[in-house]
Amino acid sequence: MRKAAVALIVTVVAVVLLAGYETHPPRTLTQRDAQRPRHAAPAAPRAPHTRTATGPARTTPFSVVQVRATLTRGRLTGVQTVALSGAGPHTRAINARAEPILRAEALRAGSARVHAVSGATFTSRVWIASLRDAIAAARR
Repeated sequence: MRKAAVALIVTVVAVVLLAGYETHPPRTLTQRDAQRPRHAAPAAPRAPHTRTATGPARTTPFSVVQVRATLTRGRLTGVQTVALSGAGPHTRAINARAEPILRAEALRAGSARVHAVSGATFTSRVWIASLRDAIAAARR
């Protein structure tokens, strides 16, 4: 009988705690929600045959992403993520993990032909699309 009473009390406490737990659905972001870096690095002197362009800000259901590409003699030599926002801590953590991987892979490949980062499919797709557009703009 004593075990049954303890089990009942534990169950009631668990139900009360779960009933009071609040969740928040993901917030849909717009391009205005993009968080730009507060302090931009000073512009480096441009070398001859170097062109830089920024792709358009693109959105996922959870983030806003914008990428800048630098081409030297037509080859991708620099990639900078200009905007990368997230609707919540989980999204920001995913973006923070995926962005350096995408940037390193793009520089290694010398193009936007890179694979999506596992677990960050939406972010990867729009990051790659913004990079592709930035490269195309730099080549014009």
